[in-house]
Amino acid sequence: MSWFRRISPVLTLALFMATAGVTAAVADSPAPHEHYANHPIRVRPGATAAPVGLKPATVKGVYGFPAALTAGAGTTIAIVDAYNDPSAESDLGVFSGQFGLPSCTTANGCFRKVNQSGGTKYPRTNSGWALEISLDIQWAHAIAPGASILLVEATS
Repeated sequence: MSWFRRISPVLTLALFMATAGVTAAVADSPAPHEHYANHPIRVRPGATAAPVGLKPATVKGVYGFPAALTAGAGTTIAIVDAYNDPSAESDLGVFSGQFGLPSCTTANGCFRKVNQSGGTKYPRTNSGWALEISLDIQWAHAIAPGASILLVEATS
């Protein structure tokens, strides 16, 4: 402990000098002002920008699928996903309109949605799965726009 006794006065002086400057600086500074920043980004619903990424025609060409809008006619694509996507059909309508695909709705017989037992009491909604469901049916329709789509929503 003899080394501590030798440097103790030096440490005390250094600590005093370090804190004295801080105290003086704080005492002389003006009081802080409240400031609230406004974020420069404003989100606007219903964006009108063109979609980004690959278009259905590009994907079909890359994989060698037929380009005709009747491709898949007479067949049904069954897609089984977990949980419910309450906006699946309307999302499909927006996607189809955006890319010039034929309409695929319950009304025209192209789209049908059931639960895992074939009924209409759908499982609970899960936003993450809802996005997956929409992507699944949109791209099935993009690849085979003439096919019917059967969406089966399971409880898990």
